[in-house]
Amino acid sequence: MKNTNCIICQKNEFKIVGKPRINKRFPRIEESNYTILKCKNCGYYFVSPQIDLSQEEWKDLYESDYFEASQKTQWQIDLNSKELKDRIGVISENLNIEKGNFLDMGCGEGFMLKEAEINGFKPFGLDIAHNLNPEFSEKYDFFKGSIFDAKFPDNFFSVVYMDSVLEHVTNPVETIAELKRILKPGGIMLVIVPNEDSTMNTVAKWTYFLTLNYSKYGKIKPFVTPYHIQGYNKKSLNSLFDRLDLEVIDIVGFGGNYKFWKSQTPFSKQYFVSLFTYPFGLWSVLFDKQIQLMSLLRK
Repeated sequence: MKNTNCIICQKNEFKIVGKPRINKRFPRIEESNYTILKCKNCGYYFVSPQIDLSQEEWKDLYESDYFEASQKTQWQIDLNSKELKDRIGVISENLNIEKGNFLDMGCGEGFMLKEAEINGFKPFGLDIAHNLNPEFSEKYDFFKGSIFDAKFPDNFFSVVYMDSVLEHVTNPVETIAELKRILKPGGIMLVIVPNEDSTMNTVAKWTYFLTLNYSKYGKIKPFVTPYHIQGYNKKSLNSLFDRLDLEVIDIVGFGGNYKFWKSQTPFSKQYFVSLFTYPFGLWSVLFDKQIQLMSLLRK
């Protein structure tokens, strides 16, 4: 640890914040004795030693429960649709150059591509897997692979959008630098990540502590859903964007105070868990500690 520099701010002082939860289907993970560290300077969370799983092991890990856990209710689908419309609105309000090409990195089913087209952009999707809705498969430009493999030209996009991707990549500095390269001067980048310093994470921490499992607590979850191999707060995001000379228009928190009674099966286990945590979600709004962070940037 003494010889390791934080990949965000380049400092080398860290504190241990816990052990990651282990997926018992993969004993090699447990043998590696991973620890979650937090940079004392910028607040960036990461796993040590560096995760060395092969692509095949990652594939098996994700397939164990990732897609089952990602199933959504109709209410959640409607909420996500509204959020996409709101984000396009924020992008359009802050875009001072002509609307042009729009990249959704990690586009998933492709619903943001549709919103971008409706709002006058030419959409491009990129993802490591092809999960586009059949409605969009032949309609939009799509690249299967990494952002580095795509080799887009310099200054090609007016907007780059990335939701819930940065916490999964092994090279965040290089990834944001590549997105900056392909973004036009004056273009907008919108990046969404979980807030590792959210109120909900604090509640989880104390829950582990009170159940005498504090040593197992770790904010990021690299080996169980949702497979986050690193974590961010406002300070680490500002450090990352400042290092790459991107203008930070705003970093705002959201989420955590959703109407759980519309998204959960009444009287199910998850319903009562949500009932218990709902007041903390309201608290997180008051103290700006919500579960997600949205960064609005300009090149």
